[in-house]
Amino acid sequence: MRLSPLAVLSAGVVLCLALGGCSLIPRPLVSHRVDYSGLQEADLRGAAEAVETAVKAGNRDFTPENRGDIVLDTPEIVQAVRTRSARAELVEKLLASGFAFEQRNGLISLVRGSAYKKATTSRERDKDALVVMSENANRWTIYEGVLNASSLKSKALGAIQDAFYQARVAQLSAGAQYEDAEGNRVAK
Repeated sequence: MRLSPLAVLSAGVVLCLALGGCSLIPRPLVSHRVDYSGLQEADLRGAAEAVETAVKAGNRDFTPENRGDIVLDTPEIVQAVRTRSARAELVEKLLASGFAFEQRNGLISLVRGSAYKKATTSRERDKDALVVMSENANRWTIYEGVLNASSLKSKALGAIQDAFYQARVAQLSAGAQYEDAEGNRVAK
């Protein structure tokens, strides 16, 4: 039995939708289940707070110290923290503009819409996108670096992201937006 090209195409579209879902519905890259079991939660939260305090202060010479079983002193993590520190002012400005927010998954996201497009030029939007992409790449370097250097199980990734997210939200400036526990965007 030979299938027509239209039947093959239709089957492919159905398969893509079944596996990928609708592209208009945002989905996180990974499931954001927070499980602190098997972790020294106080050490992880302390490490996250130290890193995020240094980043917010723009401390480009910060060398993170290990906290218990949480390893931070790898070259990749140190470089990512210092790069984020150098970029902190740009991220702060973007968050203060109301056109970006902190996501629960530990990343930053732009708020795209007509108001953003009207308030900015194409060049500014390109710069903002580059800031967000670079910031998120450095955050992933830190999250995965802590996971691997500390020899943690992959299920700890959600807890690592959450600890850093909570540390950042605690230090947000008034008016900056973030996702609350229900996924709603709220201002601090």
